[in-house]
Amino acid sequence: MASPFTIAFPLGVTIGKWTRVFEQRHPDVELRVVRMELADQRTTLDGAADMAFVREPLDTDGLHVIPLYEENIVVVMHHEHLLTLEKDLHLADLADETLLEGADAEAVIRRVAAGEGIAVFPQSIAKAFRRKDVTAMKLEDAEPSRVALAWSRGAQHPLVDEFIGIVRGRSAHSSRNPEVAAGEAAKRQEAERKKAERQKAKRQASAREAAAKRKKQGGQIRKRARRGGA
Repeated sequence: MASPFTIAFPLGVTIGKWTRVFEQRHPDVELRVVRMELADQRTTLDGAADMAFVREPLDTDGLHVIPLYEENIVVVMHHEHLLTLEKDLHLADLADETLLEGADAEAVIRRVAAGEGIAVFPQSIAKAFRRKDVTAMKLEDAEPSRVALAWSRGAQHPLVDEFIGIVRGRSAHSSRNPEVAAGEAAKRQEAERKKAERQKAKRQASAREAAAKRKKQGGQIRKRARRGGA
């Protein structure tokens, strides 16, 4: 059995569609899926997880990183806040507002619901803690939140390439699937072996034919020589 394969992800990043495919293709592998805080992304990749879905910015020194997608940034506010009257929201509109922050997004949104201020989150995090007394509006001129797949350049789990293929939509029968690639390589080797055997047999047949021809010619020469001597 292969060693356990651990994948980490932050709040708001949904990875179930990929982990389900992985489990279907590798039922013999223990897949561990763990939540991590944004502040712990780098330390998680330095030992706790084989791969991680991460939000930028991130210190990528010593990491492989594949950008995946971007998502909108939203302003989360009480549903009766004056900003809800705006058609569009821009960074300048937040200048006089109390901006709430904190590692615990759910706790921050509870404070928003209590009217203590507003908060800014990636859209998926706001959706994760949706409530009737809170509204989320897109912040039009904010830089989007970028999500990527990352893993260490050091000790790489043998199933990293397989999981990358799944995330990229590679089918189980893709030639870049490690098992399929190994099977195709074996087929190519077998085909090359048979081709070499056919070529060897052809050369041997040609050699036998040439030898028989030379023998026949030698016999004819000897016969003519005997008739000439008589």
